[in-house]
Amino acid sequence: MPSQHPIRFGLQTVTENVAWQELVKIWSFAEGLGYDSLWTSDHFVTSIFPEKPDVPVLDGWTALAGLAVLTERVRLGVMITGNPYRHPPQLAKIATTLDQMSGGRLTLGIGAGWHELEHRMYGVPYYGNAERAHRLGEALQVISLLWTEKRANFDGKYYQLEDAICEPKPLQQPRIPIWVGGWGEKVVLRDAAKYADGWNTTGSPETLAHKAEVFRRHCEDANRDFDAMEKSIMHLGLFESDDPDEIQRFLNSKRVPVDYKDQFMVGTHEQMRESIARYIELGFTHFVCQVAPPYDYNAIKGWYTEVAQAFKTAT
Repeated sequence: MPSQHPIRFGLQTVTENVAWQELVKIWSFAEGLGYDSLWTSDHFVTSIFPEKPDVPVLDGWTALAGLAVLTERVRLGVMITGNPYRHPPQLAKIATTLDQMSGGRLTLGIGAGWHELEHRMYGVPYYGNAERAHRLGEALQVISLLWTEKRANFDGKYYQLEDAICEPKPLQQPRIPIWVGGWGEKVVLRDAAKYADGWNTTGSPETLAHKAEVFRRHCEDANRDFDAMEKSIMHLGLFESDDPDEIQRFLNSKRVPVDYKDQFMVGTHEQMRESIARYIELGFTHFVCQVAPPYDYNAIKGWYTEVAQAFKTAT
């Protein structure tokens, strides 16, 4: 069956090495073009400028609150919130407040957390992969209960609630949509299928074919409709060019980690459209490009007008 979601396009504007005024400018520009969603990032120190470890980094949730009241239409969120950084009830309250501020436009993107350096810098415990994944699964349940129950109770291994009150409730009912970011097949994808409304990941069509099938099986096991789950891709960068040598220089730059070259949206507009079509065949419908300063406004405009519009008008 085809997905139950329309094809949508967004941008993740990292909050690293950027002034607040520039974030306001790029969000206004993107919303004016017609982008469907806009996202900030969630880091305390840089994750994409390793050669500049001391660059300033704005808080993604605080920035999102300001941007929410300066926009009118776009869906918005943090792609992806690190669960270890905030106690889940605190995050539930933050998200509820922001949903109210935005008029019900928030999507909660959340993952298990991965950036060991900032955990260590700030004294946040960096648990093993398995424990971080299981903590995320409990957090998903805690947040959902607080959004939907008058008095929430939960007795988990890592988190507990006792007649917990969370008022006001989100504007969106029955709850704010939750997207789980990650690719762990045994726990993360299983819990995304059980407790979330969408799955966000990154990777090439080749590497994600297997992951999508695993997610489908988890949805079936949880009696959830795979086609009703929104599935999104975050491309780790955007670079438009019809010069193969120029593209190769970009892929060989410090901006592109060696193991992640296939996770960038690069090439001509035609090549980008071909890439998107391959993801759609796997069931993905929401495509987000990470962009970092200095912003390439021409590429951002071209990706929407020449790539996104081709799929949006077709549907």
